[in-house]
Amino acid sequence: MLENIKAKVLAKNQLQELRRKNSNKKIVFATGCYDILQSGHAVFFNQCKSYGDILIVGVGKDETLRQLKGPGRPVNPENNRIYLVAAMEDVNYAVLNDDEIGEGKIDFKNVLDELRPDIFIVNDDDSSIEPKQALCDNLGIKIEFVTREVPEELMPTSTSNIINKINYSLKAPLRIDFAGGWADVPYIMDGKKGYVSNVAIRPLVEYKGGKFNFSGYPRGSGLSTSTAAKLLEMLNSKTYNAEPKSLANIGEDLFNLENQELQWFIGRQDQYGIVYGGFHCFEFGDDYAKPLDMDISHETLEKFRSKLLLLHTSESRNAQVAVEEVYKNYKSANGQKAISELVTCGYEFARTLEKEDFDNCALIIERNWNAQKLLAPSSTTPKLDQMYSYAKENGALGGKLCGAGGGGAFLFYSHDVDKLKKAMKHKFVDAFEIDFEFEYRNVKELNQL
Repeated sequence: MLENIKAKVLAKNQLQELRRKNSNKKIVFATGCYDILQSGHAVFFNQCKSYGDILIVGVGKDETLRQLKGPGRPVNPENNRIYLVAAMEDVNYAVLNDDEIGEGKIDFKNVLDELRPDIFIVNDDDSSIEPKQALCDNLGIKIEFVTREVPEELMPTSTSNIINKINYSLKAPLRIDFAGGWADVPYIMDGKKGYVSNVAIRPLVEYKGGKFNFSGYPRGSGLSTSTAAKLLEMLNSKTYNAEPKSLANIGEDLFNLENQELQWFIGRQDQYGIVYGGFHCFEFGDDYAKPLDMDISHETLEKFRSKLLLLHTSESRNAQVAVEEVYKNYKSANGQKAISELVTCGYEFARTLEKEDFDNCALIIERNWNAQKLLAPSSTTPKLDQMYSYAKENGALGGKLCGAGGGGAFLFYSHDVDKLKKAMKHKFVDAFEIDFEFEYRNVKELNQL
């Protein structure tokens, strides 16, 4: 069997003799990469064979594919590819193309010159028809165009789509909470409305083959890596179909899932912020969450982002300690005062950002941090207080620890982020910056659901 395929693989120096022996037959030539042979190629070969008696297919060499397709290509080496092409029923012979790439991405000029086929077949949506037409005119070869066809019983596909499916991973952003944290917890709010302003960020967390890639984010940073991971597990579940669901449905499903598994009552801001993507001010009630209608452009958000520093403290955190303290304190006078301030900050931050009053946004973030510490003193430590004070001395207008606090990452706002970063890293040598960008796509867009 293998010998039959070998006999269909030609060297370039065999082409003239093949042409001479078949002078009375119509020889058809077609060419391509054929990195991952798929149904579209089979249809194409069948189309080509209908134009003549003998079909010869040129196969691009490995170096050619590297230059044309980029890193990671080809997936399959040239000898494997040419054997697969030669094994196709409609293909009479296969030959490796030239080493050089000419104008119009032509890597088969020498092959055509040696073979002198009667017909050269090209797809009618080819990106370089003119140079191929000119080459055929020069060699006296007729060029014919075929339209890509997909039989109704087949699904359209391509090599790129196949590679993308093989490499497919589910993706989710993390989130930065600017103001309003704890105002999203129904148990604490006791029927009152709460507001939280947050934004989704990337690099994205990925889930593939049962394994997570946290993109270098340290766990316990206060950026909600655990909720992102839980979302990806939920989306990956065979029993969960996100496609017909709204973003609110997905956010609520995720909230209910985490609430069932955790031993303390939680809020909705992490789940909704990660699912919705982008910046939002969410209104929270006992049994709902919804984003407020805001007029904040991506341009405004990018201006604001350019003045933010996300700095990991290298201090480990335990969110449960702060959570338990919040539940202990929230009914006290200070607790109720803190919650009222958090609700106000969550709403005012978004309206202030809408006006591009960035400096006042920084002051609201600081007010939120002070309220957070009043509600749960364990949100901070002497070292963290020292870091915050030093940041203020070196240009930070405001800031807060992300999430429940107690460690993890500080968010600072400054007119000179580089100066602040250098000062903080010089003083606190274990601290390090977390690079981030805002992620504006929602989870359905990210995962094509």
